[in-house]
Amino acid sequence: MPNGTSKNSRSTYDIEPTAHQTYSPQLTNTLEHIVQQLDILTKTVAILETRLTMTESKLQDINEQEQNNHKKV
Repeated sequence: MPNGTSKNSRSTYDIEPTAHQTYSPQLTNTLEHIVQQLDILTKTVAILETRLTMTESKLQDINEQEQNNHKKV
């Protein structure tokens, strides 16, 4: 291609670390901490979703039992 460009040229807004780019240890630590917190939040939401599903299932069972009890009477 002319001028050394290729089909896969990247936008000037794409952020990609290069060999000469370094980040401060403080920024690195902060980002790692944020990632750890997001991981904990993800696991917590998954647990809450499981508990909610179990509670909904139990309520459905109770509701069905109540309906069956009223039909028998």
